[in-house]
Amino acid sequence: MRIIDRPALAPLTTLGLGGRALAEIRLESPDDCLRLADVLAGQSDVRILGGGSNLLVHDGDLPFVVLRPLFGAKGPEGGAAEPEILGEEDGPDGPRTLIRAGAGMRVPHLLSWCAARDLAGLEGLVGVPGRLGGAVAMNAGAYGCSTAPLMRSLDVFTPEKGLHTLSPEGWKASYRHFSLVEDSLWYMSVSVVLSLRRAAPGSVRAAVRENFTRKKSGQPVHEHTAGCVFQNPEGISAGKLLDEAGMKGKRRGAMYFSPMHANFLVHDMKCGLPGRSDDALSLIHEAQKAVFEKFGVRLAMEVKEWSSCPC
Repeated sequence: MRIIDRPALAPLTTLGLGGRALAEIRLESPDDCLRLADVLAGQSDVRILGGGSNLLVHDGDLPFVVLRPLFGAKGPEGGAAEPEILGEEDGPDGPRTLIRAGAGMRVPHLLSWCAARDLAGLEGLVGVPGRLGGAVAMNAGAYGCSTAPLMRSLDVFTPEKGLHTLSPEGWKASYRHFSLVEDSLWYMSVSVVLSLRRAAPGSVRAAVRENFTRKKSGQPVHEHTAGCVFQNPEGISAGKLLDEAGMKGKRRGAMYFSPMHANFLVHDMKCGLPGRSDDALSLIHEAQKAVFEKFGVRLAMEVKEWSSCPC
């Protein structure tokens, strides 16, 4: 466990926005969880920050503590850790391989590892720069893939129960949503057991390449973004609604909606202006208003907003 006082959060997010938290607590081993109750004594507002790829953090001094679950991020030699192969299970599509991966493992590394072993199921996460814990928290996915249906168990830490293991009956998942059934102030994923389908040699690698080609042709994957800003309403593309409402390319300061895909808010790091969360939020509210006035549709945020108000 490592504790950092008054950390700047902007460098820890892909959007590159955010002020300073009270403290950052980096956790690399499940044993670190044993000390959390004492370290967090008296602190009610705790936020979990993985890869920071789905966050819009407010500027200024922020009155909360940030936990960084880096479980499984590094191996014993200092390089990237590898998932653990646990065995097999029977599935409706044939034998499946069970693997355990730490919540701090980066999604690109996990995808590369799976592709090298022809283990299928996660290909829709290509281009996601975050960590596995964030993919769980958002039930992330694309191209017919979601994280939660592949999960067989989840090791979590909660302030009420400490470190414990959940089966699928212990969580609820829907489109871009994941929560625990049990009541808790907050939870932190520690490790995940995934069930992955065996695929033909080379087919997973080919699917990853194809999905990434599709993604980079229509999304600003090399820019500073937080991913899609809004959830897609049922049966409708949020990006299409935003485009037709005139939001594509709309700018305020260093923040703008991508000309490539209107559902991506981009932080222009080279324009000479400081990126500000107020500018980002102003654009988001303008977009919601424009879409509602034109189509009568209320766009819900997919990006998580961290402000000074307790969440």
